[in-house]
Amino acid sequence: MTRPLLITAHLASPLAGDPPQLDALMEWSLSPFAEDFRNKQRQGVPHPRVDRGLPAPTQGNIRIPIEREWLGKFLVALASSPIVGNARVDSTDHICKRIAVEASGLLHEDERKVIAITNSWTKSYRLPLRIRTIDRVAWFASGTRQAVRKVLRDVQAIGKKVSDGYGRVREWIVEEVVVDQSWFADTDAGRVLMRPMPVGPWLPADILGGKRHFGACCPPYWHPERFGEIVVPC
Repeated sequence: MTRPLLITAHLASPLAGDPPQLDALMEWSLSPFAEDFRNKQRQGVPHPRVDRGLPAPTQGNIRIPIEREWLGKFLVALASSPIVGNARVDSTDHICKRIAVEASGLLHEDERKVIAITNSWTKSYRLPLRIRTIDRVAWFASGTRQAVRKVLRDVQAIGKKVSDGYGRVREWIVEEVVVDQSWFADTDAGRVLMRPMPVGPWLPADILGGKRHFGACCPPYWHPERFGEIVVPC
């Protein structure tokens, strides 16, 4: 039986980047790709990359223990965006890559050539990555408590750069609550938007805390086929 839930990830290490949407996290954990990824990690071999050029999977083909409803052409989960508290430390790290030009003298003279460092695999970069020290990340959802716990127990880290030790989950807590706040939270002033939603008649007239955007409201959130006119929390 589905019930309103509060799902909390208690973290044991700082969070890199932003935490994921709950439905995307659960679909990933239940996908065949995730198991293949874990096996290759244990073996220490490279894993296949997901290509945006490939067609997006059929919506709903991976069943998760969270309720979902069709809103127009999108199957939207009854799960809020991640809620992050105030960070004790909020800093910036950097992801860097460059060709080791200082070792070019080790090459044979016939192998020395001019290379571009602004494109292709030789491109150099130094990208900022937000690092926050926080205690927990929470989501509101509507689903089956025991089934949700079973899926999340295999999720050991969230966010970016988890292979470097960031975003380690110490414990998952799944609690039943009285009020469903997965899409909207009722207040005296109106209904507060809790997650990305497609634009349509299902949005209340007194909606608060939302802005128009072009993006995705269901997984995979990064795939262009999922993009459309949406409203996101702000």
